[in-house]
Amino acid sequence: MKFGKFETKNHIFMAPIKTALATPKTGFITDEQIKYYERKAKGGVGTIVLEPISVSPSGKEHPKQTMLNTDEHIEGLKKLVDTLHKYDTKLVVHLNHAGRAANPKASGEVLAPSPVKCPSTGQTPKELTNYQIEQLIYAFKENALRAQKAGADAVEIQFGHGYIVHQFYSERLNKRTDEYGKDKFRFAKELLSEVTKELEIPLFLRISGSEFVENGITNEDLSKIFALAEEFGVSVIHVGWGNACDSAPWYYNHMSLPLDVMDNKLREIRELTSLPIIAVGRMHKDERYKKLIDEKIIDGVVFGRQMIIDPDFPEKILSGSDEYIRCGSCLQGCLGNVKAGKPIGCIANPEIHKEFVVETNSRKKVAIVGGGPAGLFTGLYLKKKGYDVTVFEKNSYLGGQWVLAYRSPGKLSMKDTLDDLIKKAEKELEIRLNTEVSTETFKENKFDSIIVATGAYPFVPPIKGLEEYITGFDFFDGKKANGERVLIIGGGLIGLEVAEELVKENKKVTVVEALDQVGRGMEIVASKLFQKNYAPKISIYTNTLVNEIKGKEVFVKTKDGEEISLGEFDDIVVTAGTKSENKLYEELSKEFDNVYLVGDAAKVGQIIDATQDALELAEKI
Repeated sequence: MKFGKFETKNHIFMAPIKTALATPKTGFITDEQIKYYERKAKGGVGTIVLEPISVSPSGKEHPKQTMLNTDEHIEGLKKLVDTLHKYDTKLVVHLNHAGRAANPKASGEVLAPSPVKCPSTGQTPKELTNYQIEQLIYAFKENALRAQKAGADAVEIQFGHGYIVHQFYSERLNKRTDEYGKDKFRFAKELLSEVTKELEIPLFLRISGSEFVENGITNEDLSKIFALAEEFGVSVIHVGWGNACDSAPWYYNHMSLPLDVMDNKLREIRELTSLPIIAVGRMHKDERYKKLIDEKIIDGVVFGRQMIIDPDFPEKILSGSDEYIRCGSCLQGCLGNVKAGKPIGCIANPEIHKEFVVETNSRKKVAIVGGGPAGLFTGLYLKKKGYDVTVFEKNSYLGGQWVLAYRSPGKLSMKDTLDDLIKKAEKELEIRLNTEVSTETFKENKFDSIIVATGAYPFVPPIKGLEEYITGFDFFDGKKANGERVLIIGGGLIGLEVAEELVKENKKVTVVEALDQVGRGMEIVASKLFQKNYAPKISIYTNTLVNEIKGKEVFVKTKDGEEISLGEFDDIVVTAGTKSENKLYEELSKEFDNVYLVGDAAKVGQIIDATQDALELAEKI
């Protein structure tokens, strides 16, 4: 495939996704990073666009962000390039400076064209001086030349997503009165002019197709960018979405957002330029990329999270196989981990940092009780060892709490991942649905190991007068709260998801939470969407305990010990957390050796915890 001056073996690109795998503060590429990208190259991707490199420390978004700001960084990048080239996979070095979106814990003083506050970080930057602007342009140039020296196949400059270049040409974000304010594209022109003077490898520009905010990027802005791209010999336009500060759900492409608006915008963009276009944004969903390529709207496709959940996705789709695991765009492991300061992860690929190695030739017979994510992943990994695995599930379906998760508002995409997991499990494992087990089951059928993956059950606090209620599990399993006024006891993840659904039904909702904030365990983008769209319509009480219920009237106790009435409610939904369901484990452990706990049955957590637990247990058995 040829994209301008850039050649690659196929039309598939990997998006620049932060990994938090570089060395802290210094940003040197690590062996773990090289293995991470090598695994993607093994899966058949033609080109990898490297995670964002901050051209100077002042533009960092993360303490473990990759850097290329000194000559000492070249060696690590060259090692990565050489590794990928073994698989005929090209590497594009993505250069950025976050500007007002920088993280002060990583960058120090936050600098931007103008002191316009970034809502995502809460930071108001200091205005760049003209000297600092010169230094910034020089930093982009030096980083680009270091990438070239390391053997990179191309350089990509971030021109969108609310980062520094975008901040300069945005009428909304650039309030300067000097030459960089009068001509808002001056910075972009000077930057491209300086970078291309000595750059001999192809150049990409990454843009936001739309910011999805008022007074955001316009087609006129895009046309000016494309004119500059033509003038300076840019080979590829890479289209993403949103703005890191003002429209984070679109920037991270949250699963609840519509797809058609992106496709329609791509059609508009296609009319504005003849340059090769590659695009990202849940492109695997419903195989959108096929239609857009067939219609000649885009020339290549960029997969981000899909490459994390299934690194072999390129090879599979190129060969016509449909035996892949689709990303549900939950953001739990990829964004959630990195935001929390942990290395990148994935709910359905626990092998990101540690590939499962089969080191046994023995053939064991293993029983797994519970067909949720922990049970299924443990079974699939044990099958890789050549073990005979039987999964016993008391329900008529597989998936455990994952089934309830995708029934929550805006989470239907998570069903894709679960469906693919179940399809794989049904093909490789012996599954027995509608089957309750006991100690007698295993006295009659001998197994070398028994794994208990019975999950967790809803905790109902001992509240005086609490007699008629449904749990959050009940709610997402189909039970209704039919009255007009609904009380939710517990404001964690499940409680707020119940609240969202009830608000959509025009219920009057009250949430009571014992801790000082609601939304524990909620993924960060979903939390922002909740705060914006639903929190204003809900009565929320924090640092508050439900003390007693008399008939329909609910009495609570505040942090200060004050007892007050919240009035009467027609329905009560209890979402006060969950408890490990391990009674069966205790019974089996008395009768048999080699009985193990896994997932929520061992310790309540999220899906990503359950699948990681599954891999680690499978390695031991």
